[in-house]
Amino acid sequence: MSKASQIIILCEDRAHEIFVTRFLKKGWGVKPRTIRVVPYPGGKGSGKRFVLEKFPEEAKACRSRHAATILLVIQDADEFSVDQVRAGLAAKLLPPRDETEPIAYIIPKWHIETWIAYLAGELINEEEKNIYKNKYGALSERKDVHPLIDRLADTCRKNIELESPPDSLVAACEEFTRIRHLL
Repeated sequence: MSKASQIIILCEDRAHEIFVTRFLKKGWGVKPRTIRVVPYPGGKGSGKRFVLEKFPEEAKACRSRHAATILLVIQDADEFSVDQVRAGLAAKLLPPRDETEPIAYIIPKWHIETWIAYLAGELINEEEKNIYKNKYGALSERKDVHPLIDRLADTCRKNIELESPPDSLVAACEEFTRIRHLL
């Protein structure tokens, strides 16, 4: 059972939502009622722009709650580096995020399907834009992807080091470490 009374998920799309909510539920026993997913455009606009526009509002909501609250922000890096996207998100916050603040940035390089390909056992190249999206795009939005996410959650919960993970997943694990004690 999570120590947090609410976990806010601000993400671009359904694939992000499924990945993160399953990871939290399976790995840390987070109950569905604890999770609030900010409704995303769902194909009616840019998910990236949506996250950038909603981030200050959701950060303010997270900061104003007295109960333990976590904000997870999921945004694809696309043509940018993970560090550039992280800096772009950080620039939206006033005051800036401090080291103990329960706000974490989860930033896959092109899309979450790259992580799914890695979890499926593929040798991946994070600079590849289309192969993994085409191959795992449909899977990423179905329950069939759960066993792959469950394996990641189990590995993470047991503090087992991943073998040759993509750099963006390593960065996400480091961000997750920041808030892990709150789960």
